Amino acid sequence: MLKKIKIIKLHQYSGHKDCIYSLSKSMNQNCFYSGAGDGFVVEWDFENKSDGKLICQVKRPVYSLLLLPEKNQLIIGSAQGNLHVIDLTINKEIKNIEAHTLGIYDIKRHNDTFITSGGDGIINVFNVTDFSLIKTIKASTKSARTIAINESLNHIAIGFSDHAIRVYDAATFQLIETLNHHINSVFTLAYCNNNKHLLSGGRDVFLKFFDAENNYEIIKDVPAHNLHINAIQFSPNGQLFATVSMDKTMKIWDAYSFELLKVIDKARNEAHVTSINKVIWIADNELLTASDDKQIMHWQVEIE
Repeated sequence: MLKKIKIIKLHQYSGHKDCIYSLSKSMNQNCFYSGAGDGFVVEWDFENKSDGKLICQVKRPVYSLLLLPEKNQLIIGSAQGNLHVIDLTINKEIKNIEAHTLGIYDIKRHNDTFITSGGDGIINVFNVTDFSLIKTIKASTKSARTIAINESLNHIAIGFSDHAIRVYDAATFQLIETLNHHINSVFTLAYCNNNKHLLSGGRDVFLKFFDAENNYEIIKDVPAHNLHINAIQFSPNGQLFATVSMDKTMKIWDAYSFELLKVIDKARNEAHVTSINKVIWIADNELLTASDDKQIMHWQVEIE
């Protein structure tokens, strides 16, 4: 039986001067970070809903963020291909790494390393401790857009603008599988259901569902949005997932049946008016969305 979903907009955060591309949780559960085309990285407070606190400004748009809690540091991936390491104790840049020749679309943590995917088609692996470069993979002539990590299988999946998803061994970075089921750029990936399935989405508007334990056999595809699927993320309890799109909508799905439960849009929910670029869950029943409209929206999801 399908779940019935009710969604409530709790708040709307304004202050960025350009499109917002990235969101990250903070070590403080009452706060979160955003990065935008204006180069600003801002900390927002759920309890004090006024203007956010400026953490730093870089010279180019901010495409990606990664928090390193044990170091109290935030890594910023810029449109220029640089990694800016920010010490959050003093809100000051302590390192600037020329990691890619084009924008850094995603940064993901894997044990004592972090991985970056760039517009130059390169995958870089860095040491978390000293930020030294461990490995470089020139995987494609097209952009590497998104990274998903499967801790159970020790796999790393990466989506590209050449329409392929490449799955690597996380220890050796040997190529395991190349999935050629999309007909356009792959913008977002996520593992789910105890890492048994891989979900993908992108410019061709289809959600693709793969069996990660069976050579990534495709098990379902769904025409999920009217325009590009920009991001997928699962709720912490694994029951739901959200997708956001250039078509200005967010959709909530059942994580096990892959059935659509709710569409959130401007007409029905006072939602975003332009492309929604990012979504993150901050609790089992709360999430944030960020958009080209320079707004961040805070949502509560209730299962009725």
